[in-house]
Amino acid sequence: MALHLTNAQIIDCVGDDPRPVAGAVVIEGGLIAAVEPGPPRTPAGGAAIDLRGAYLLPGLWDVHCHPGGMIPDPHRVSLFESEAERTLRAARNTMAALRAGVVALRAVGDASFLDIALRETYANRIPGGLWRKGYADKPLVGPRMFCAGRPIRTTGGHAANGRVKEVYVRAHMEVDGPAEMRKAARQCIKMGADWIKLAITGGIAGIRESMYEIQMTREEIQTACEVAHNKGLKVCAHTGSAEAVKVAVRAGIDCIEHGYQLDEEACALMAENRVYYCPTLSVTHDEAYMRRWEWPEHSIRRAIDGAALHRQSFQTALRMGVQIVNGADTNPIADTAVGELEWLVRAGASCAHTLLGSTRRAADLCGVAASTGTIAAGKVADVIAVDRNPLDDISALREVSLVIKDGAVVVDRLAERRPAASAVPVGVEPVSM
Repeated sequence: MALHLTNAQIIDCVGDDPRPVAGAVVIEGGLIAAVEPGPPRTPAGGAAIDLRGAYLLPGLWDVHCHPGGMIPDPHRVSLFESEAERTLRAARNTMAALRAGVVALRAVGDASFLDIALRETYANRIPGGLWRKGYADKPLVGPRMFCAGRPIRTTGGHAANGRVKEVYVRAHMEVDGPAEMRKAARQCIKMGADWIKLAITGGIAGIRESMYEIQMTREEIQTACEVAHNKGLKVCAHTGSAEAVKVAVRAGIDCIEHGYQLDEEACALMAENRVYYCPTLSVTHDEAYMRRWEWPEHSIRRAIDGAALHRQSFQTALRMGVQIVNGADTNPIADTAVGELEWLVRAGASCAHTLLGSTRRAADLCGVAASTGTIAAGKVADVIAVDRNPLDDISALREVSLVIKDGAVVVDRLAERRPAASAVPVGVEPVSM
C-alpha cells in the first residue's frame, strides 16, 4: 500500500543549493515512488500523513562513529566488560540514533567486529531455519550501517595507554610493517568490513601522544590501500597533522578523519584527489561535553589547546573545495550528531552545505548515492520531518517529528497533533523499538 506524505515543504538535497518546495512524496515498496510538487491534494488511494507544512528531507547520516565506544572511560568499565555487554550498548546507541533521525552510520572502528554484526542484523540478513521463519517478522530496527570492524594502529599507537589493556575485548589491531598491515587489512575484509580504518597519527585520547605526531609509514598506509582497493573497498585514516595527510593522500587514502592541522597544500591534494574530509569539530570544541562526561584532564587540555587550529583547518578545507562529510565521533550518537553540525555552522559553513554533508555527500562517500541520500523517485525511502527550516537554523534538526526508514514509519510524533481516529495511518504501523 502506498503512503502519501502530504502538505510538506520538501528539501530534496539533490542540488548544491537546496530550497524548500511545497508538495507531497509518495512511498511504495520501501522506495520513493513519486515527488509531487504543488498545493496539497487528496491522495487517490493508500494511507496518508499530513505534515501540515513541516520540512521533509533525507534522513541524516553520521559518518564517524564508534557505536560501542566508551571514550573517555574514567572508571575503566570497558577494560572488564564482555563482548556481549559492549554489543548491547552499541545496539542501544544505534537504535536510539535512528529514532533521532540518523538513518545511516559509518562506524569507523569498534571491538570484535560488532558493528558488522549490527549491520547484518538491521538489514535483516539472518540465517535460515528457525531464525528466518521465527524472527523474520520480529526485526531489530536500526540505521543503515557501513562498517570498518576493528581499527588498525601501530604498536603503542593512537589511544594506547601503556600497560593498561582490555581483559576480554580487544578494540584495536596492532601492526608494524607492510606485511602485518596486509594481514590485518585482509582479516578485516574477511570479517565483512566495508572500510579499513587506520590510525596514522596520535590524537586526544592517549596519555603519551601528540595529535600531530606521525605513527604510520607511507608503506604501511599504501599496503592497506592496495588491499582494500583491490576488493573495491575504501580506507579512512585518523589523521592529525598536515604532513601525515600529504603522506596518506599520496599513498591512496580515501577519507581523512579529524584533520586537526591542515595547510593549503594538504587541502589542495585532498581536493585534487577527491579525498573526503570528516572534521569532527566537536572533539576539540565542546568543552561542556568533555566536562559532563569526565574526560581526563590531559585530554581536555590537548583538545581545547588544538581547537583554534582545528577550526582554521576546517575553514581552509571548506574554502578550497574539499568534499566535507559530517560525523561527531562522540556518544550517544542521538545526542551528539546534530551538535556536530552546529559546530560546523559556527565555524563558517552554511546550513545548506552542512546539511548536504549529512545526506547526499555522506551517501556518496559510502558509494550508495545512486540509491539513497536524497529525495527523488526511485531512491530508498529514508526520510525525516522537522517543524522548522534547517536551512535557516541547523538546530531545527534537533526536533525530529517523523522518521521513516525503508518506507516504514519508525517515529511519528505528528500523531500527537492529529485527531485520535487518524493517529496511525491505515496500513502503516510505527515500528516498535
